[in-house]
Amino acid sequence: MSDETGPALEFLAKQIQELKIIRPHLVQAVNAVLAKEQFYKWKQQVVAQVGERVGPHYRQRLSKDWLETAFAGGDMYDELSDDIEMCLRHLYKLSHEIETQGLQGRDSVEPLST
Repeated sequence: MSDETGPALEFLAKQIQELKIIRPHLVQAVNAVLAKEQFYKWKQQVVAQVGERVGPHYRQRLSKDWLETAFAGGDMYDELSDDIEMCLRHLYKLSHEIETQGLQGRDSVEPLST
C-alpha cells in the first residue's frame, strides 16, 4: 500500500460508514423530496472530496455515475433506496480497485463524457 493509497482507502471507508448510518434515516424520512435533495447534496460533497483526496479521475467517474445520470422510477422512496445502494456499490468497487491496483490517473484529468 503506497503512502497515498492508505489515506484514500480510509476516506472511502469513512464515506461507506457514513452512508450506512444515514441510509435508514433517508429511506424512512417523512418527506421523500427533501430526503432526495439532502442525499443529492451529500453526493455532491463526497464527489468533490473524492477529487481532492483520491484524485480527479475518480471524481469524474463518480460525478458521471452519481450526479449526471437520472433514474426513472415511480416511488420516490424506492428510487432513493436504489440510489443509496448504487452509491454504496460504487464506493466498495472503488475501494477494491484502489486496494488491488493502487491509485490510477492521480495527476491526469480526463474530460467528462456526455
